[in-house]
Amino acid sequence: MKLSTLIPAIFTLLILSNEALAKQPWHQWVQELRVEAVNDGISPGFFDRTFSDIHAPSRKVLHYDRTQPEKRLTFRKYLKTRAGNYRVALGKKEFKKYKPLLQRVQRDFGVDPCFIVSLWGMESSYGRFMGKFPVIKSLSTLAYDNRRAAFFRKQLLIALHILQEGHVSKSRFKGEWAGASGHPQFLPSSWKNHAVDYNGDGRRDIWTTHEDVFASIANYLKNNGWQQGQPWAIKVKLPRSFDMNQEGKKIVKSVEQWNAMGVRTFAGKSLPFQHLTASIVKPYGGPAFLAFNNYKVLLRYNNSIYYAGAVGYMADKICRR
Repeated sequence: MKLSTLIPAIFTLLILSNEALAKQPWHQWVQELRVEAVNDGISPGFFDRTFSDIHAPSRKVLHYDRTQPEKRLTFRKYLKTRAGNYRVALGKKEFKKYKPLLQRVQRDFGVDPCFIVSLWGMESSYGRFMGKFPVIKSLSTLAYDNRRAAFFRKQLLIALHILQEGHVSKSRFKGEWAGASGHPQFLPSSWKNHAVDYNGDGRRDIWTTHEDVFASIANYLKNNGWQQGQPWAIKVKLPRSFDMNQEGKKIVKSVEQWNAMGVRTFAGKSLPFQHLTASIVKPYGGPAFLAFNNYKVLLRYNNSIYYAGAVGYMADKICRR
């Protein structure tokens, strides 16, 4: 290993070791968690079985939490890495395969199925990569850690209920390092608030059941304000005189107002949907968008304008719009 990569790794281990020494002992923390979990309705025997093979926090999870990448890509490069041609092609195949089910979900939830498939593809590559970290161990590690302990303790207690109620087996309850799991990569609180037992088998199974996966994604969007039949965004041209202080998702005007300010479609025409409200959003290294309500609903899934733009882009590509 090169010295340039060895030194940061050693530094991270020293930080983690020093933090571990300063914390309450792991076994004592687990016992206190056990009391809280039992008071919250978790069976003592179930808790003990669940934690029987978790003897310490995960160093790998703590390492990822401390060393999240900060490199800034341009929007176009982000599209190539997250919504490239291969992922779009897979999305078209999956859309065709599940079209009758997706149309039924659209009818029941009022959500565009192109966006359901796009989110599915963005989050887990259509269920092909759902993560390998055991969710209970990841959440326990982050709840034991002091940085965001209260948030992850809440997620952990919900995750224990998910397991105890039999919605997923412990062997399948795996995800990315911070505890999101399943085809739609829901945190336990998102599962609690939005997951749906669409096939009626008594489980809200976002890990293996496509009916529940699609309905849960749709329900997430619906609950966050998705408007059926409305656009998500359109690419626009800004006039040379445009005040960039007016750019940003928090600045909302009627489309009629944007049009009066000289904003035009990419083809140079007057803006459509003048009865709606929207924001001007311009990601780094990308085009300017007129972003409508449904764009902002996508931000509730992941609060990144790169992410929302990529989901919309891929949804349009998957459905050849």
